[in-house]
Amino acid sequence: MIRVHIDRLLADTELANRFFAELDNGAVAVLPTDTLYGFAVAAHSTSAVDRVYRIKSRSSQKPLILFVSCIDDLASLGIETPPGVRSQLLQHWPGALTAVLPAAKHQALAAFTFGSIGVRVPAHPSLLQLLGRLPCRILTTSANRSGDPSDNNPDLIAAEFSDEIDWLIDDGILPPGLPSTVVDFSRVPPIILRQGKIKV
Repeated sequence: MIRVHIDRLLADTELANRFFAELDNGAVAVLPTDTLYGFAVAAHSTSAVDRVYRIKSRSSQKPLILFVSCIDDLASLGIETPPGVRSQLLQHWPGALTAVLPAAKHQALAAFTFGSIGVRVPAHPSLLQLLGRLPCRILTTSANRSGDPSDNNPDLIAAEFSDEIDWLIDDGILPPGLPSTVVDFSRVPPIILRQGKIKV
């Protein structure tokens, strides 16, 4: 496992290019977000997605979440926002809102097989920079075993997962907080699936 602070990664072009290439080729990383640390894998890599499910002991019936750097990334992936939804997303993005939308078939999302997809633009400036530079799209989920509490301490994550992940992108101990609020915007009216950090 390679452990590096996110600011150093952004500043070191050679190291960043190595990280980008390995993630694109199926590496499993842990990234800091505005809520918790999360596993992250290339959305086109079935082998990497399968690894995350095994590491977490997560049911394969529970989809991972797509992180994007801005709302305009959705259109480039063929993901459409129903009428009136875009304005609601802009009120909360970047932020702790996971929007469930109709999924699209796209090469960049080849490992995602569900009919709807949760999408989020995290309010973490360094992570947004990283997302904007990645050569691939990433799917994420909290960095913990299924059923265990999520962790905001990278030392504890390293102690538990160092033999199972390839990269730990460190941003220190994150402020304690709730996970994102999940809203299914593919239904009319939208339905709150999980009440989290923000009120919608």
